[in-house]
This record gives sequence, structure tokens and C-alpha cells, in this order.
Amino acid sequence: MKYFTSILCIALLASCSAQQMVVTQDGNVLLHKGANSQTSVFISPDGNLGIGKSNPQEKLEVNGLIHAKAVEVDLDNWPDYVFDKAYNLVRLREIASYVNKHGHLPEIPSAREIEAEGLNLGEMDKLLLKKIEELTLHLIEKDEQISVLTERLDALEARQKTKN
Repeated sequence: MKYFTSILCIALLASCSAQQMVVTQDGNVLLHKGANSQTSVFISPDGNLGIGKSNPQEKLEVNGLIHAKAVEVDLDNWPDYVFDKAYNLVRLREIASYVNKHGHLPEIPSAREIEAEGLNLGEMDKLLLKKIEELTLHLIEKDEQISVLTERLDALEARQKTKN
């Protein structure tokens, strides 16, 4: 692990223009940028990496914008179960009642919760897909209702024309 950490430190030193690397007595690796000893990168003995953040508690913590071409998140229980015939699709009037009472969709965290606790992108992606799939089912149902009503209206208009 120390060999890997050393290689990682060298790569990080080169990539972040760090001017000094310090290994503390408790095993932390600090990469300083500039003369003011501002820590750019912090690597804890248990392998947590902080970029622009000291004492990271997670495997990777970044204090700043992350730019990537792609991010892959491992997830289970993808919401295709919404299309199962046994799935209990909540009626739109029940959703409207919930939204009027709570100010957000069922199962979706409120703005206050997100501001206080942050957002798990993988879980939110699953929830949003679930809502899209539920909306699709509602639209299919409404389309079928519109088709039935259109047929009934056409039949009524046809009867009305034959009477005149």
C-alpha cells in the first residue's frame, strides 16, 4: 500500500502543481500548494482522499467542482418493477393531494432535506426514473381514456347527423 501511495502522491504532485509533500506522524500525506502551506490534497492512512479538503471521512471528498466525461454508479433494484401488472400505481388525485399538503412529490426529498443532508445521485436517479415510468403509465392510461371518449363523441355526432 505504501508503494501505491507513493506513486499516487507523485502523480498528484505533478498534476496539482504541489510544491511540498508532507507525511505526518499519524500517517497522513499532505500535498501543499504554494508558499502559504495551503493543503491541496490530503490522503489519510485508511486511504481516504481529500482534494481541497482536510481530514476526509469518505473515500473521496472534493471541495470544489468535479468535471468528468462520465460517472458510473453501481445500483440495485432498478425501477422496472413499475411496469409489473401487480404494481400499485398511485392515482393522480392522491399525488395531487400529497403535493398540495407537502409541496413535493411522494418519495422525493424536499428542498429542505436536500439542503440539509445533500443528495445521493444514484438513489435520486432511481427515484426520478421511477417517477418518469409512473408518469408514462399515467399518460398511457389517459391516452386510452381519450381514445374511448373520442370514439363515443364520434358516435354521438354521427347519430346526431343522421337525425337531422
